[in-house]
Amino acid sequence: MKYIKLFMLLAVTAFFAACSDDDASWNTNADVTVEMGKTEVKVKEGVGLFNVPIVVNGETTAPVRVHVSVKESGANPAKKDVNYMVTDTTIVISDGAGKVEIKTVDDDEINENRTFEVYIVSADGAKVGANSSTTVVLRDNDSEFYEKLQGVWKMKCVTTKGAAQEWSVTVKGGDEDSEDYNHYLYVYGMMGYDWTMAVLKYDYDKATKQGSLAFDELGAYKFADGVDFGLGNTPNYVCLYQSTSQGLTTEPIDGSWSADFKTVTFDPDKVLAGAIFGADGTFMRAAWFQIKSITMTR
Repeated sequence: MKYIKLFMLLAVTAFFAACSDDDASWNTNADVTVEMGKTEVKVKEGVGLFNVPIVVNGETTAPVRVHVSVKESGANPAKKDVNYMVTDTTIVISDGAGKVEIKTVDDDEINENRTFEVYIVSADGAKVGANSSTTVVLRDNDSEFYEKLQGVWKMKCVTTKGAAQEWSVTVKGGDEDSEDYNHYLYVYGMMGYDWTMAVLKYDYDKATKQGSLAFDELGAYKFADGVDFGLGNTPNYVCLYQSTSQGLTTEPIDGSWSADFKTVTFDPDKVLAGAIFGADGTFMRAAWFQIKSITMTR
């Protein structure tokens, strides 16, 4: 009998909890509408968590509850729980703006961009406005080699005196709306310091499917700045050059990546030098390093 009473108590509690949730006080202003904040949202498939905005229009007397759903769309539809996951489909908005939180699922496949729609099913305390859906475009990052080359790598090289060197470096790209995007990559962490930065020129021909990387723009930027090498004329800065028997040149040092994007190999016979300059721009006739046989692996 005690078990039956306990069951009944739990059932009654659940019933009243459900009723309490349904009878919650939502906005009563009849002029309030709710819409999706954007008609389209584009993200990279490797972005992880991102938000699709929802907006409430009008002066509210209480929160608005929005029920959303998702559906496949486009020529190459994204599938729920395969290509992305939705955190919650019930959104309570009390300050005029809400969001649907979504997490992308990255993969190693080269594919056309995938799409799906997030749309408002219904709302408590508001009417659904004209813009009731958002198309989400999951941009493939596996066909974009520029993006595949970004991330953490292990750089190895040999000094001109034969000593092996190794550092963990991070390769970053330019912002999508910048001129550097798809043209230049930036390597941070050489020499074991995260304040060093080397420029790699990126090139890829989609027609021939041939690509290359190169230490380029040599002599045109500061690899390191604000350093004291004990040579005077401080603070010193460092610029990269190719070191040859004829002296320092600005000729690039070319490299290429492996088919699996796990190895980048630069011309093993070319020497990359970190030339030291004084605060007034005078070459101090010294180099921080001279390295060759440079590779990056991961």
